[in-house]
Amino acid sequence: MTRTNQPKISVITCTYNSEVFLPQALASVENQTYQNIEHIINDSYSTDATLAIIHEYIQRNRSRYSVKLIHCKAKGVGNALNVATEQASGEIIHYLHSDDYYLDPQALQRAAQFFNANPDLVWLTGNFVVEWKGKRIILPQTLILKPNLEIALSLMNFISHENTFVRTEAVREFGGFMETQVEPVEYTLWLKLLQHHRPLIVNDEFCVFIIHKGSTSTGSVFKLLKAISRAYYTQRKEHVLPFLGFYQRKKAFKYLKFYIHKVVNLGSSANIMGE
Repeated sequence: MTRTNQPKISVITCTYNSEVFLPQALASVENQTYQNIEHIINDSYSTDATLAIIHEYIQRNRSRYSVKLIHCKAKGVGNALNVATEQASGEIIHYLHSDDYYLDPQALQRAAQFFNANPDLVWLTGNFVVEWKGKRIILPQTLILKPNLEIALSLMNFISHENTFVRTEAVREFGGFMETQVEPVEYTLWLKLLQHHRPLIVNDEFCVFIIHKGSTSTGSVFKLLKAISRAYYTQRKEHVLPFLGFYQRKKAFKYLKFYIHKVVNLGSSANIMGE
């Protein structure tokens, strides 16, 4: 894909009965100063006013940028994101949830500038911004990620996908989002990307995550604990240990594996001789 000074950004939003927060999310897109975008909205057959809100939004912005509305059955967030990703034609992709919104009108402009300044950049990530009871709080995740990204990600999924931009081709190459119900949708993608491409970690913020009762990961203490347990499941699946990182690549692990194999073989030989 040809990379230009004005890369096209595909904004993806998945909706299902999202009438409460969706207007704010959509307004934050149409207020962006960066206009080389497309907006793909994947709705899982909402039964409230969501579709009416989307159709009004499409009409308002018909002459400004492409807005594509698609539908798929409700099979989880991961599936909805993957289905929408298949429709993306932009060089860069960003996932804006229906209950999140862009921090300011220059958010996409700043993200595009980072990619322009780093032609080989595959992905970038910034700080985490949450809105709690109307107040914004910046969580400076870059302070955790910059010293040693691999160790940081071996401890927990510290990368906020709300403030992460990725080359569309890379999302597809590394399998997109997980569709199971036992792990975070994006953690595996970050771990796979990390093994091949270092992200640009920027002390900046692009998108705001709203904490509310309906949130799938932070709506309650139970949901938060469940999200943490899912992250540990992903670590086991991807062969990641806290502080050690991708242990299968470590020399110590290879030596340990070699000696265990040797001991097992010696034991088998002794048993045969004993017979």
